[in-house]
Amino acid sequence: MNRKNIEKEIGKLPLFAQLKKEQLERLSQYAVINDIPRKSIFFSEDKASKGLHVLLTGKVKLFKISDEGKEQTIFVFGPGEPFCLCSVFSDGVLPANMSALEDSRVLFINPTEYEKLVQEDPTILMQMMRVMSRRLKDAMEMIDSLSLKQVPSRLAAYFLSHEKNGQVNMDISYRELSKIIGITPEALSRTMKKMGSNGLISVDGSEIEIIDREELSRCREGVCLS
Repeated sequence: MNRKNIEKEIGKLPLFAQLKKEQLERLSQYAVINDIPRKSIFFSEDKASKGLHVLLTGKVKLFKISDEGKEQTIFVFGPGEPFCLCSVFSDGVLPANMSALEDSRVLFINPTEYEKLVQEDPTILMQMMRVMSRRLKDAMEMIDSLSLKQVPSRLAAYFLSHEKNGQVNMDISYRELSKIIGITPEALSRTMKKMGSNGLISVDGSEIEIIDREELSRCREGVCLS
């Protein structure tokens, strides 16, 4: 991909929406676009790299594997989202693994040039801090959900945090959702059926409609219908 096209790709990203044309031009000189085939490992706890990574197309997931071999999905990232943020200004070590759920394209920006740009325009750093703050909040909520709450409460918390206008569009597989919630696919299926029969949600393929928000909110707090 030539520099003009890379510049256009960078200019579309919310993270760089406020950059001036000359900044975009300079940034594009130090940026490359990498293709990640579906199911391939992009980063691991043993192998990572320093710099800024932003997903252009596709979907990638951040996950950990326990000593027993159980996989726990931490985050799923979609187009436009920066990821591996801990490797931007650190030694490049990633405390988790990253793989592609779909064929994906990733924008990589040279860390030295990115640091210079941040020093010149602190608004970029502020935007990065907003993203990192949101990720920290999501991580704390996940820890609370996985360690303190029962399966229905975990699932209710996920639906309520991902809904828009009463709808949850499942852009990941239910198997992947079970890894995020920390349960088996069979347990996920049973819990969703129970929520449906209790009138909390309605499921139509990958579309989930929240029918009773009040009861679903109560379930999130640990008071679920039997």
